[in-house]
Amino acid sequence: MRKYGLCYGAFLLLMAIGYGVKAQTFVIDARNVMRQPRYGHLKMGNAGPAGKEIVPNSLYLTLGGKPCLPIMGELHFSRVNRDMWEDYILKMKACGVNIISTYLFWNQHEEIEGQFNWSGDKDIRAFIKLCAKHGMLCYPRIGPWAHGEARNGGTPDWILKKKFIKDRSNDVVYQMYVKRYFTQLLNQFKGLYYKDGGNIIGLQLENEYWFAKEGEAHMTWLKQTVMQLGADVPLYTVTGWGGGSVPPYEFIPLWGGYADAPWAEHVGKEFQPGNFQFDSFRDNKNIGNDQISGRDEYMTYEDYPYFTCEMGVGVQNTYHRRLRIGSLDGLGMLTAKLGSGSNLLGYYMFAGGTQVRGELFSNEEEQQQTGYWSRVPARSYDFQAAIKESGEIAATYKQVKKLHLFTNAFGEQLAPMLPVVYKGGKNEMQVAVRTDNKSGFLFGINYGRYFPQPTRKEVRFSIGLDNERLQFPSKAFCVEDSTVFIWPFNLAMKGMTLKYATAQLLTRIGDTYVLFQNKQIPVEIAVKDATVEPGTFQTRQTPDCTIITGMKPGKNCRIRLQSAQGDWVTLVVLTEEDADNAWLTKTGRGANLYITTANLYASADSVYVLSNQNKATVYQWNAATGVFDKREVTTQAKDAQLALTKRSILTGARWLETANFKTIEANRQRYHRFFFKEFSLNNSSAVKKATLFIYPEEGCELNVNERWVNQPVTPGCLNVIDLTGYVRKDENKLFLSFPYVIGEKKMAARLIVEYENDDVVDFLTDESWLTTDMYTNPSTMRAYDRPVAPRVVEPPLYSGSIEYEGFKEWELPVAFDQLDGLSNLYLHISYAGDRAELYADYRLLADDFNANVPWQIGLNRLSISPLGKNMRLVVYPLSRDTKVFFDVPPGADEYDCAFVKRCKIIPEYRMVLNE
Repeated sequence: MRKYGLCYGAFLLLMAIGYGVKAQTFVIDARNVMRQPRYGHLKMGNAGPAGKEIVPNSLYLTLGGKPCLPIMGELHFSRVNRDMWEDYILKMKACGVNIISTYLFWNQHEEIEGQFNWSGDKDIRAFIKLCAKHGMLCYPRIGPWAHGEARNGGTPDWILKKKFIKDRSNDVVYQMYVKRYFTQLLNQFKGLYYKDGGNIIGLQLENEYWFAKEGEAHMTWLKQTVMQLGADVPLYTVTGWGGGSVPPYEFIPLWGGYADAPWAEHVGKEFQPGNFQFDSFRDNKNIGNDQISGRDEYMTYEDYPYFTCEMGVGVQNTYHRRLRIGSLDGLGMLTAKLGSGSNLLGYYMFAGGTQVRGELFSNEEEQQQTGYWSRVPARSYDFQAAIKESGEIAATYKQVKKLHLFTNAFGEQLAPMLPVVYKGGKNEMQVAVRTDNKSGFLFGINYGRYFPQPTRKEVRFSIGLDNERLQFPSKAFCVEDSTVFIWPFNLAMKGMTLKYATAQLLTRIGDTYVLFQNKQIPVEIAVKDATVEPGTFQTRQTPDCTIITGMKPGKNCRIRLQSAQGDWVTLVVLTEEDADNAWLTKTGRGANLYITTANLYASADSVYVLSNQNKATVYQWNAATGVFDKREVTTQAKDAQLALTKRSILTGARWLETANFKTIEANRQRYHRFFFKEFSLNNSSAVKKATLFIYPEEGCELNVNERWVNQPVTPGCLNVIDLTGYVRKDENKLFLSFPYVIGEKKMAARLIVEYENDDVVDFLTDESWLTTDMYTNPSTMRAYDRPVAPRVVEPPLYSGSIEYEGFKEWELPVAFDQLDGLSNLYLHISYAGDRAELYADYRLLADDFNANVPWQIGLNRLSISPLGKNMRLVVYPLSRDTKVFFDVPPGADEYDCAFVKRCKIIPEYRMVLNE
């Protein structure tokens, strides 16, 4: 045994096999794996200040000469209220993100040719400086074409409407406009580059530029242009998948992967088991509208580090694909990439947002006007991200936080290590190792989206290293479905060695190493050259190491180790639930580890607890005593109530008297009562649709802007009349003509005008619908008396039951003090229907394609404040004939109808935790 440096676990393994126990041993040969990275061939820019240089080699990044493994998360500053930027930044930092990447959408900054906007939510300079304030690096992705589910991928309409231009090319006219835009944009970056002490460490140019060798000239021109304009940064990158153009060594190609494909043409399940498998192949044919299928790889990538920029813990739902991404989908994919050798984990999106309202058009990717691939919600860009559009923390956030804390603490050791993938049978558990020939990390994935995995029984591992074969654990164990783990082996700890642990490293704080149990796998730890202080566990000495078993993971599970030189190290073994709820903060007072079921983040000088209750329990690690101290925080409770009220299509409209005659004189038999409504349509955007809803108790005729509307108006029912071709920008006049009839008659109406930028205005019948009685029709060709105020009458008893089958509506009044004493107030709306919209005044604030999970809305995340407003919820029915795929299908009784099943109101309190 000593010949190969075997631990005692190997002996027990052989004994078990000898006694006929059927064991599944994963044998990996990790000998002679390491190679030296190549330096100096990548043509990057200024690496930054001395001692902080960011330098890529063929395998990884170095920061100040030391290997590092950063976490990069995407947050679109322009899709988030400026007042909420800091909240998102701090939540990302609390999750272990180091770099914030962000798209710049050209059409948000120059929607109208020559008119640039860098103010308000579009102030990229202010956003980058705020990131710097909180110690976050920035990585702008500046296009000029971006995609990002934006209209035209971010290219302004006015560019595409020009006849003598070829976009996304070296066409001289396109180059002129791009250079003008880049000049404006890069002016915002002055003084913020890494070389100047700022936090901009790199630029991505273009996106999904799938022109392979043919496109290299344009990519080269883009890089030369930004460098001439002063953009001198440590990293220049492009997206590499699908034959993305990569001029040799001028850019680093970045990669990605998504758990599903919302852009896929079909309406069935999308099976992508490869997302959860270890593999050295970087490209993923399932990114980007499935356009890259069949493209050949036009270059090799051995001289480039394996970095990602679009790993999706969620996806943006499209109209025809309503997906539900599970919390383990992202973790499984990220673990597969990390175990396959990736040395920068980049997310798209890490934080959701809201599509920007345009002056002229809606800004989302759509199909009717632009001919783009997908239809996405007009406003919502939630993306099922780790931080939701509402501002809430998703379950995914806590899953990947464990991974980030690990890479932040041990990235220096992990980054130079190379992967070895276990080549087993097709249906075996996924296993890989990253190693430097002597130590490393074991990766395991027993998970697949749409592919439930069997429980793996009697599992052990055998890893061949340069000087030993390491076999563990001493007792075989079972691996359940949905298990993902990363286990250390031969980890050096102050003169001692952690030979192996069947528990995952979470983080390190000082001389304390924090691990956690993966599901119910028994924790076994082997240490070498260490004296183990007695505790509530069992130890067994072997010729090579001490094996520790029998521990009960939790906040009180502590193992103290002492080296021969007298140095002490503490191992803390948490449950997986504890690890999910663990938070590592760094303030001016140093680093602290907390465990709380609430959410938590820190600024430079304060720690904040975010909870749906007005009190929270927090356990804080006490390095002096080696235990978690229990603490309580509390604040004043608030009765946060909101109520939805059903409304009919004509709720709020005044009922106007059209007739009230017992008899009609002979000379007035052919008289009419006319109602006039003058209205202005002066929105900057064009009219998309205009609809008149009218319920008359007698027949009438309709004229709009001196044109008779040749559509019948039927008495005694709701009439829906399309006026899109009749109304116009600026001033409009509508009149209704009701013939005299015997009896009391009335009517109510509502005109809804929708604009191309998704603004909506309503005109309800009221005292401004003036009236006059005349024999002849009003005409611009002759004078007639000025109409007078109408006679408003009581609504009929049936008015509340007038329904329109095209949509249903609810009112949601929000008080001015609704958010007083709260960090936020969340609405979780469950409804039956196809899609839903939320309005305040004329603005569309939020919308949703129903995936049959609660629609989550944060009141303080809406693009305009809802305080003091009467918001309007609109739900549209789902036809049985609609071709849509649902991960969570609607109920059998939820077609061809629209109703709210539940509206849950959830307050969020923010409390300060004094350190």
